[in-house]
Amino acid sequence: MSLTYPTVDEVLTLHERVVKAGDHTAAGVANRGDIEYALTFVEDGHFGSAPETIHEKAAHLLRLLVANHPFVDGNKRTALATVVVFYGLNGYDLDYDDEVRALLKSFARDERGADLDATVAYLRRHAEQTGDST
Repeated sequence: MSLTYPTVDEVLTLHERVVKAGDHTAAGVANRGDIEYALTFVEDGHFGSAPETIHEKAAHLLRLLVANHPFVDGNKRTALATVVVFYGLNGYDLDYDDEVRALLKSFARDERGADLDATVAYLRRHAEQTGDST
């Protein structure tokens, strides 16, 4: 499976948009390395383990960008925007609903206790292939 991944600069641009759209969202990157790690993990994996499907990759991208808090503020919104872009780059539309908030909050509160399989299932149900990959 050949997929296209967002770059660190694209994630930073998405975060800038989240900050501008938020009334009280503080700007700033706490750890650029956490962004790089998330993108590298979903593309290549680490320590002999890698997510395989686009939905597994998207779930891990959400998990890592939320749980590792690479930004001063807006981590959940930036993570979701990044996953929407990731899907879009690969010919999918993500039509998420309010349930996604609970998934994002679970990664923020307790990454180890969050249900990654439920997140993959959610994304699989809400991502529709359009055939318009770039």
